[in-house]
Amino acid sequence: MDEPEWDEISVQAKDFVQRLLKKNPEERISAKDAMNHPWIKANADIDRVSQEVTTRTLRNLQSFRVSGEGLDTRAANPQL
Repeated sequence: MDEPEWDEISVQAKDFVQRLLKKNPEERISAKDAMNHPWIKANADIDRVSQEVTTRTLRNLQSFRVSGEGLDTRAANPQL
């Protein structure tokens, strides 16, 4: 991260990215730890994002149910 593109990036942000980009999964930051990283805590509105994801997920489930695009279990299991 010595390239000029990184000059304006904070030390915490660089640390976060470096932890995400570890090739070895054993060394890579976990999702839980990533959400608790100081850079995320300082820069992300987790509650707002969580609410938006929940709302979008519920809308998708409702439209899925309304559209009738469900799995036809009779086709998958003719004995039903």
